[in-house]
Amino acid sequence: MVDIAVIPGDGIGKEIIPKVCEMLSTIDSSIDFTYYGISSERYLNKGITITDEEIEDLKSYKSILFGAIGDFSVKPGVMEQGVILKLRKELDLYMNIRPAISFKAITGNNINMTILRENKEDFYSDISGNFNEHKTFNKNDGFYNYNGDINIESDDQIYYTMGFLSRKNLKRFFRSAYKIAGSENITVTDKANAVPMYSLWREIAMEEAEPFKREIAFEYADSLAYNMVRNPKKYSYVIAPNLYGDILSDMASSLTGGLGYAPSGNIGDKSSMFEPVHGSAPDIAGKNIANPVASILSSIMMLKHINQTETASIIEKSLENVIGEGIIPVESGGHAGTHEFIEKVKNQCSLLKNEI
Repeated sequence: MVDIAVIPGDGIGKEIIPKVCEMLSTIDSSIDFTYYGISSERYLNKGITITDEEIEDLKSYKSILFGAIGDFSVKPGVMEQGVILKLRKELDLYMNIRPAISFKAITGNNINMTILRENKEDFYSDISGNFNEHKTFNKNDGFYNYNGDINIESDDQIYYTMGFLSRKNLKRFFRSAYKIAGSENITVTDKANAVPMYSLWREIAMEEAEPFKREIAFEYADSLAYNMVRNPKKYSYVIAPNLYGDILSDMASSLTGGLGYAPSGNIGDKSSMFEPVHGSAPDIAGKNIANPVASILSSIMMLKHINQTETASIIEKSLENVIGEGIIPVESGGHAGTHEFIEKVKNQCSLLKNEI
């Protein structure tokens, strides 16, 4: 059996992810799903984001299929930082893979780029506070070992968040990124002209490229954003720090039909987690209009990662066939509701499986 943990979460995550899991089980009976009730609803009722016991439990799975988290009733950042960012850090998921690949029937274009985003450091840090407060922080987990003390006074109200990069993490990140990119064109982005911290980013990017005998291009993030919109086919693999990678990958998805077509994978040396990027969208949840393609694509990425390649190929081809036949999600101006679209892909999977 292949054990997969499932966190449907909130909103359209609860609407889509269980249906996608049903589809996977229909095609491959060797996959076993275990569901976790980590959600905003539980937080509102019990004040729990995610427990230490759940984190330890999740470490034992081959992978996690994650839906979406967040609700209008919860303060922004509580669930995102308390669940998603915490899982990335605690499971050591240092690589974020964000493909931006278009379906011609949706966009009329042929875009194929992937953003490889560093997933644990940069400005997505929990080291933050007010200058008029004494702040201590420490981390000792076998990978990061640091202790800090900040005591700054100001006659103004100043809030800070500390960005940081570490040599050990960047070395393994770039090594992994170059392996993923293979022989494809690589662009490394940052803002080294404005943020001195990124000099280390560039240094290690060049160091780790040497064993691969790869030529890499550097481009500042603002310039890359401009050129990505004007000429997206210029880029194959973009390697980005955490913050800029987040922004650029969302922008790239707008070129391929929107966030409803944006899957992602969070990869570590031992654990992995796959999720659609679109968020929980509580305003459209339960209306059968949410786009399920990003969740289906995320499940395909997951299956490939855990070497369930035959099942992944069946779903991938089925998805292409369904969209190619003109069955288009409501979000993209079509008539296929959430459940109808998944059912069409599921039926196509059954046909292809019988042909094998």
